[in-house]
Amino acid sequence: MKFPPIPALRYLTIGATTTSVIAISLAFRLPADPAEKLVERLLAFYAEAQPEVSYLHLNQAAYAAGETVWFKAYVADARYHRLDSLSRVLYVDVVSPSGRRVLLRRTLALRGGLAHGDLALPDTLAQGVYTVRAYTSWMRNAGEQLFFSRRLPVWQMASPATDEVGTPAGKTTSARRSSARPAAALRPDVQFFPEGGDYVAGLATVVGVKAMDATGTGLAVRGEILDEQNQVQASFSTPALGMSSFNFTPAPGRRYHARVVLPTGATADYPLPAALPDGFVMNTREAGNSLKVFIRHRAAAGTSAKPAGFRLLAHVRGTPVYMGQGQIQADETFSASLPKDKMPAGVLHLTLFDDQQQPRAERLAFVPDARPLRVTVRPDKSGYGPREAVTVDVEVRTADGAPAAAELSLAVTSEAGLPATATTDATIESQLLLTSELKGYVENPGYYFRNSTPETRLALDQLLLTQGWSRFVWRELLQDVSPVANYQFLPEQSLSLGGRLVRANQKPVPNGSVTLLQQPSRSVSTGQANAQGQFLFMGFSGQDSTKVVVQARTEKGSSNVLVQLNELWPLPAKPLPLPLLVPAAAPEVAAYTQRSRRQQVLEQQYRPDSSRSIQLRNVTVKGSRPAEPARDIRSIHSNPSAVLNLRDIPQANAYTDIFQLLQGRVAGVQVTRSGSSYNVLIRGITSLSGPSQPLFLLDGVPLSDADALMGISPSIVERIEVLKGPSAAIYGMRGGAGAIAVFTKTGNPDYDYSKEPAAGIVTRLLPAYYRAREFYAPRYEKAPAAARPDPRATTLYWLPRLAVSASGTARFTFYTADQGGTFRVSAEGIGAAGQPALGASALRVTPR
Repeated sequence: MKFPPIPALRYLTIGATTTSVIAISLAFRLPADPAEKLVERLLAFYAEAQPEVSYLHLNQAAYAAGETVWFKAYVADARYHRLDSLSRVLYVDVVSPSGRRVLLRRTLALRGGLAHGDLALPDTLAQGVYTVRAYTSWMRNAGEQLFFSRRLPVWQMASPATDEVGTPAGKTTSARRSSARPAAALRPDVQFFPEGGDYVAGLATVVGVKAMDATGTGLAVRGEILDEQNQVQASFSTPALGMSSFNFTPAPGRRYHARVVLPTGATADYPLPAALPDGFVMNTREAGNSLKVFIRHRAAAGTSAKPAGFRLLAHVRGTPVYMGQGQIQADETFSASLPKDKMPAGVLHLTLFDDQQQPRAERLAFVPDARPLRVTVRPDKSGYGPREAVTVDVEVRTADGAPAAAELSLAVTSEAGLPATATTDATIESQLLLTSELKGYVENPGYYFRNSTPETRLALDQLLLTQGWSRFVWRELLQDVSPVANYQFLPEQSLSLGGRLVRANQKPVPNGSVTLLQQPSRSVSTGQANAQGQFLFMGFSGQDSTKVVVQARTEKGSSNVLVQLNELWPLPAKPLPLPLLVPAAAPEVAAYTQRSRRQQVLEQQYRPDSSRSIQLRNVTVKGSRPAEPARDIRSIHSNPSAVLNLRDIPQANAYTDIFQLLQGRVAGVQVTRSGSSYNVLIRGITSLSGPSQPLFLLDGVPLSDADALMGISPSIVERIEVLKGPSAAIYGMRGGAGAIAVFTKTGNPDYDYSKEPAAGIVTRLLPAYYRAREFYAPRYEKAPAAARPDPRATTLYWLPRLAVSASGTARFTFYTADQGGTFRVSAEGIGAAGQPALGASALRVTPR
């Protein structure tokens, strides 16, 4: 499959000694008819951007520490949802609850848009809500909001471990609570969204309400809309998901606010945006299988009452389904009926343009799949004994009953699982048809698809009334140059390494030469960066991890250049605070973790999974007492609360100042921008008589304020130490609000410069493709060996790939274990035509 080249971006192929430049213009063609121009811009964007959508089918919704997350990855094109998409490399990672660390990483080779793998959760992992993500390099151009992202609750069954920052796991709850208290203490976020985008004075409209806490969880609230005289103009209430709507007509020249009764019983006021004196209002209504669209217009006071021209464009995943245009008087209403049963399934995007081709109103609606796939999962019996064969027949058919091909994955898990607290109720159907098209976190998207009732359909419409569109901005599409021209990341057909060349002031170094040395083969590849300093090497095999050295020079041969490599595992730009997990005292948690711990102990004892262990010969271990680290003569304090070694921070030199580098990296340290300076606050430390800002030190010398550190480049900093509470007591009253000590390389007479890369040189260890482990599933065709226990208790079976042929049928067999209980058999996947496929059943295992 071909992919659109980026203008003037040089493709550097591994092993080649020369480079070629591809400079194809991505300027849009300009059709004469304005309506045709809108449609053509839409089609051109999807043809050039070729957006992708990813999904992970997990074997469970929640886990205990020490368990394995088994997953199947699906990557499809976002327009038709067909597998075998643009990219051939997928990145899967697990982000810590704080959002500050990527804890687990997997690099997967996609074959036909498919891959599978596993994530072994350490048994020392702290209890909390983690985030699992899946994305390609190409998806990074559209922002992390289009990554597949799912909350992953992990429960801890014991307390001798340490968490991601070294806190004892027994203190995990208090540690998480301390980091989450500020978010929980914030006033709930209550927002109001006029349908279409704007209030227009004198025109009735529908206003959506969205109430949520800092974690994105919906809240049940009630309230009233008041004017300046506190006269009630409307009232509303939200259910548990936090979304509702009400009718409202703003009057000219009036200001309004909402008085909301919060879940705590307290009240809070929220201002509503001012109504526009003129403009368009667009409203929608469901009418059976059709969507009714109503458009009205009000001209500005004092202007001639001439008709207002408009165009209405509707599309689903880039496929235009309606284009209408006309003129409307001030007292008229334009209406259109859009038959949803004739449209592709997914999010319907309606945009209203004025006669100047400017978008004036937008609305999202949902189009259900009128002809969904039907997946039947049928075990040969309803009940089984221990170690008995289970044969499952899977059948996939269209709505007409015709057989259909599909690619599926299946999980057989115990229904006596962990609580649903903080889990994400997501399926491949909700991801393909809903959340992959929306901006921001969606709470429990699977709820809208599980049962189609008037209540769920209304809740889904209110979600789309209050949720943002994610794919593109019309104003960017209407420019003369495609947004794709500014894409930084290319679709990867193989593992690649990219970056850019800059100077110390972050200005790009154009047309510099780039040399890549691979170790241990010592093969050399050379190339040239483009005018923006960007470069890209492609063609790494991924068979094994590879250490590479990248050397760069300016066009004139100078080494005065910094090499900034693209980070393979980006941290969330704005991590959303995650809900807390209560201490594991609930009976269901205790029972589950006990079963899980027993299973883990038996797995380690009998080693059924040989891929996790290697038999070693005799090993002789010799130890010696480590040398005491030399005391830094620049410091009078002894034990800092936190230390940031810049050598351990990727691309540390890319930051403009040390405050940017410090933001979000130390728990309890809040760094905010204030004009050209910064305010730093160490939470939990108060000084009634001393300063509110911490004491700043540079190589042990106290500074007057934070501004004195603004000129210190991170490239010359060795480490930053943060002192809280008693750690800063040695500085007396000046350290009453804590201290931040910056130590430079030049100020350390013993600094080892041999570990510093030479100018214009950077090293990187490229990962290998991950080789997935095989799920332990013994077969008992012969008499089972009673001396060897079968520990499977939580996930009984995992089948990452079940290819259903054009006959629409497939069969697989597995064996039960020693544990009894009720197990759920769930199948997810994608049909050959791009439709989501889901099916489930249950079976019972009776122990002896």
